[in-house]
Amino acid sequence: MLKIQKLYRKDYTGEDIVASNTLEGGSWKTVTEHIPNNVINNQISNRAVVFGNGLHRQHFNPGWVINRRSGLLAATTLQSYACNAFYRDYTPDFLVVTSRDIAKEIVRTPYINENIVYTRVDITLEFPKKFYLIPHDLYADAGTAAIYLACFDGHKRVYLVGFDGQDTVDFNYNIYAGTNGYGAAESEVDSAKWAKAQKAVFDTYTDVDFVHVSESGNQRLPVSWKYCPNLRQISYRDMVIEADL
Repeated sequence: MLKIQKLYRKDYTGEDIVASNTLEGGSWKTVTEHIPNNVINNQISNRAVVFGNGLHRQHFNPGWVINRRSGLLAATTLQSYACNAFYRDYTPDFLVVTSRDIAKEIVRTPYINENIVYTRVDITLEFPKKFYLIPHDLYADAGTAAIYLACFDGHKRVYLVGFDGQDTVDFNYNIYAGTNGYGAAESEVDSAKWAKAQKAVFDTYTDVDFVHVSESGNQRLPVSWKYCPNLRQISYRDMVIEADL
């Protein structure tokens, strides 16, 4: 199971990563590089939404959230985190890319220079000065990393939209199935490992209210999530009301 420490950006100044590891004269020579914290997130609402790319997200318009300021002096505005190819359609506050194919795609676009895009250590090294490092890189899937970042940034309520999981292993429940970086719609996908990784985040950040949002508010959830006391479900309509969208 993924091991996660309960850490926060307010305490984060940066970290050392292994830039190279070569064998010289029978011994390994390791070169490290210090990556400073280059993101100052002065969010005030303590509320965020994380967008996955599950098919059911088609029934929710991310535009209701993205770039929308709500509450007196924007005090209840939701910060947005999203995954991989989401950037093709919307511009969240923070994008997480863990697919090397998507990373290669996005560095050829202006998006990479105009927005904050997080990625893994190895992709950061492959494309210097293009991406922001995921702090204390989990080497997890993009959805898990995005949820973790929302908690790391200090949010105490995190809405999860488009986290469908897989009803069957021989169909890819992803909006972007069949496009660059994704398997075909008929490809075999097992989401159990993602669900377990996301549960590890729920179990670590026990003071965060995780809210799974679906069209009905009663979507079948992964078995491993069943007894998470800080996870609840609501419908899209209820989220609009609760989050004052």
